Amino acid sequence: MTTPQTKHSPWIVPLKHSAAGSPSVFCFPYAGAGASVYRSWSKLFTPEMDLYAIQAPGRETRFSEDFVSSIPELASIVAKEILNTTDKPVVLFGHSLGAACAYETARALEHMGCSPELLILSGRQGPGSVSKRAPIAHLSDTEFLQHVLTYKGTPAAVLENEELMELLLPLLRADFALAEQYKPSPEPLLTCPVLGLGSTQDEWLDQESLERWGDLTLGSFESHWFEGDHFYLNHRTAELVSYVQKKITAQMKTRTTPSLLV
Repeated sequence: MTTPQTKHSPWIVPLKHSAAGSPSVFCFPYAGAGASVYRSWSKLFTPEMDLYAIQAPGRETRFSEDFVSSIPELASIVAKEILNTTDKPVVLFGHSLGAACAYETARALEHMGCSPELLILSGRQGPGSVSKRAPIAHLSDTEFLQHVLTYKGTPAAVLENEELMELLLPLLRADFALAEQYKPSPEPLLTCPVLGLGSTQDEWLDQESLERWGDLTLGSFESHWFEGDHFYLNHRTAELVSYVQKKITAQMKTRTTPSLLV
């Protein structure tokens, strides 16, 4: 592994730092969101783990920057930034669009010789299953926002604020286009363990589609379901964080080989 970087990376937002040797956890936001959606996790996370959030261009502190054109492009950059950020074992967590980004980043890390300790994919069907959500990125602004409003991921007060939406609309549309155009490659298979997370009232996800993620790794796979809708992570945050930490701790206890691939 590389030594940690000394200068700030715009891609990596540090939320909690530990001097211990436990893993560094990197969280990928869902469509339309930035690193701040994981800020509340810092108060819930154990002090023995590092916590970071990914900040892609075009949002929050990077609002004036151009969006990335594809998920693999984002993953290639983020993987390098992760290796420049930590010399500890790496855990990746992503929700919805963030799950696709986390998966591609895991692929990029393994290509660079570093396999994540655990890849946690939440709220997104595995590759090979047909999406239950119709594409909307191509719709007119009015139609597009009507659909986004029904997803309940962005507060209605924000969507109904014309000036604010004029600023946020390009980001939302770009992220939905990323998610809808993404065509994951199943090869080569990952070697790291994968944990798939879903929520019982998520109309876009079912057991079969979630478990498709298990087809993409030579490592172990298991799934777990929470109560709630697609954005359960914002409503059952404490329960989710507690479960994630438990699984990370259990995985670290089973380590028999270092992260570096041989």
